[in-house]
Amino acid sequence: MRKTKILVTLGPSLENKLDKAINLIDGVRFNMSHATTDYCEKFLNILEKNNIAKVMDLKGIKIRIKEVKLKNKILKMGEKVVIGEDIKLNYNIDTIEEGHFILINDGKIKLRVVEKTDKIIAVVEVGGEIKEGMGVNLPDTRIELPIIDETDLKNIKFAVEKDFEYIALSFVRNKEDVKELKDIISEYKGDCEVISKIETKEGLKNIKEIARESDGVMVARGDLGVEVPIENIPIEQKNILRIANRYGILSITATQILDSMINNPFPTRAEVTDIANAIYDGTDCLMLSNETTIGKYPIEAIKVLNKVAKVADEHYEEFGDRVCLEVESIDEGLVYAVYELYKKLNTKLVITPTYSGRTAKLISKLRINSKIIAPTPNIRTLKRLRLVWGVESCLMEEFDDMEKIINTCREMAKKEIGKGIYLITLGHPIGQKKTNTIKVESI
Repeated sequence: MRKTKILVTLGPSLENKLDKAINLIDGVRFNMSHATTDYCEKFLNILEKNNIAKVMDLKGIKIRIKEVKLKNKILKMGEKVVIGEDIKLNYNIDTIEEGHFILINDGKIKLRVVEKTDKIIAVVEVGGEIKEGMGVNLPDTRIELPIIDETDLKNIKFAVEKDFEYIALSFVRNKEDVKELKDIISEYKGDCEVISKIETKEGLKNIKEIARESDGVMVARGDLGVEVPIENIPIEQKNILRIANRYGILSITATQILDSMINNPFPTRAEVTDIANAIYDGTDCLMLSNETTIGKYPIEAIKVLNKVAKVADEHYEEFGDRVCLEVESIDEGLVYAVYELYKKLNTKLVITPTYSGRTAKLISKLRINSKIIAPTPNIRTLKRLRLVWGVESCLMEEFDDMEKIINTCREMAKKEIGKGIYLITLGHPIGQKKTNTIKVESI
């Protein structure tokens, strides 16, 4: 069984092959930088029918070149340009200071501000051709832009109305950004969970407070690799995933997972190694982007990711990172008891009946080799858990009697393991929505 989950981005390459991919994936991401709500609508039925997790990725703050007034649009090293005159941005440049870097086209072109008086003058350190519409990163500058705009608001409302399981927020700077999105979701009477994309220096600096406020985080290695030195990406990835796991929230690793498979039917050895190492760093889920939106081999890429993840999962106990949860409640402490029982008794199965999915997520973080089944009466929880490492969720009748719940779990255990020791986690009394009991049983 593959325990690491797979999230794919829907786009032209995959949209006509989605039926072939549906049994190989756990979630679908709609990138609202390119997709529309009408586009999303076309695929909702097949996703709902197969209980696939739906993720809306908001376009977020993106600074771009608004206008280029230079005669020669190929910048040369050492050349000086006036920001706001020679190159105009769709952003108030007042917060850019001397010494700040201006990175264009995913960092391929690099400018450094050498003078700020009544004008901002920058020198070209790495040249190249610039065009209107190119993306701009300001890694040293605090971006004074709203995290959510009018287009985002319309998309959030659609996500709430269509019961998306997750909304991903781009360029998250601090916990206030996360709270703002949560408040909007609440205003629309929704319960979509929030995934914070970590892709700026400020987001890295505030990662702990962001993780505490979020339901999940994404290691967005694209923009992050522009904002920080590329050699730091492996360390930042490990740190983000470790913090997410410490707080018991969902973690996703994204960008260039199988980049070579955009044009080739086979991955590179380095990509395969990167996938395994992301799993051993503790990621719940791996996300494909261009591989499934514009790539020539979307199904092949998904199959490769399945194979590599499955093998890496089998060796997690040998090579994987050991999660250290922050214990702040009874249910968080209880999962350590689950882990100790698993080790001492060699349990084959943990059944964790759940309404919110919280206990299942916490047990998942300990990366036990036993099967984890999370029966739930809540279809939304079932689909959210599709992205959580090692958890299989299924629908269960909502009972008001503890003995009925236990008997249902016993029947599941018989089907799953035949014989052996298994654990059941429970909340007693029913209805309090907190886990405080472990039952050890054998068949």
